[in-house]
Amino acid sequence: MPAVNEQVQPWHLAWAHGSLDLHARGGMLGGVRLKVGPDQWITPLYEAPWIGSWQADEPTLLENLRSEFVCLPFGGGYAADAVVERWQPSMTAADPQGEGARTDDSVPHGYCADADWTLVTQTDHAITIAVDYSASSPIARLTRTVQCDPSSAAIDFSLTIESRRVARRPVGLHPNIVFPARVGALRIEPGVFQFGMVHPAGPETGVSRAVPGGIFEDLAALPLLAGATASFDRLPFAHDTEEIVQLCGVDGSVSLFNDEENTVYQLRWDAHVLPSLLLWMSNRGRAAAPWSSRNLCLGVEPVASAFDLGTGAALAPNPINEHGVLTALTLDPSTPTTIRYRFSAARQ
Repeated sequence: MPAVNEQVQPWHLAWAHGSLDLHARGGMLGGVRLKVGPDQWITPLYEAPWIGSWQADEPTLLENLRSEFVCLPFGGGYAADAVVERWQPSMTAADPQGEGARTDDSVPHGYCADADWTLVTQTDHAITIAVDYSASSPIARLTRTVQCDPSSAAIDFSLTIESRRVARRPVGLHPNIVFPARVGALRIEPGVFQFGMVHPAGPETGVSRAVPGGIFEDLAALPLLAGATASFDRLPFAHDTEEIVQLCGVDGSVSLFNDEENTVYQLRWDAHVLPSLLLWMSNRGRAAAPWSSRNLCLGVEPVASAFDLGTGAALAPNPINEHGVLTALTLDPSTPTTIRYRFSAARQ
């Protein structure tokens, strides 16, 4: 199939309870509007404030960072000495498969997050797109369907991964939620999880406040570098920061209560495939361009991954998979992997 230029208009769906766009570049969802009451339309999902006004030296997913997209392999880009000591062996372990898996991390969040996807089919209620990986990759093709629920303010997704050979790779989904204006007006209510862990690299030195690599049982009580604990279940924060935590061994559900608009968003997914939930709390904590201390969003990311540390750390023994929580998927060419998930919104 020919590549689709980003200048082409996105594919569009509209139904009684909402509308959305699906962009070729990165296969990213955008322009989501949902109707949650007789006269109430909301825009719960994020799009970066710099889209159209900032260009990187080399094209990256940041230029067009939108509401939701697929990551394979998930993460990439951290140096071994950036993480706390307990995590360093995972960052430097030899390639377990002997196939240069770490080279997959040359594109943050994988080729699919920055490539041009092509249209497979479109109906009144669904759009299916696909992207092919290079012949040298163990990943052959991703096929993604975005489908509206004609009877409600909900979007159903499916992702099918086809591989050329047996391989393990970290995989993630990347929905991004808009912050309300009022401090603490968005409450995160995760489903059941086994344990939580703070990002082992901070992730922003001198800015992030949670203890790198810290363990917790409750989002309302995370360990702080300054001592004691603080609540991380209500956003946005009053202070500028960048925090990433991973809820491990999840049940495949999270609810987000927006008290400013009296709504609740729900995300449900196949937890037997993606057994963790990464929470990226971007609260004006990144100063470099294009973030420029202005970015406000919550990434609510179902993953089979070791944070966003990349393929090497995910495949190696690490402090998450040592507890029996998978940090990579095994891809088998004889049995494509399909992941299903659903995002919905309603009045509280």
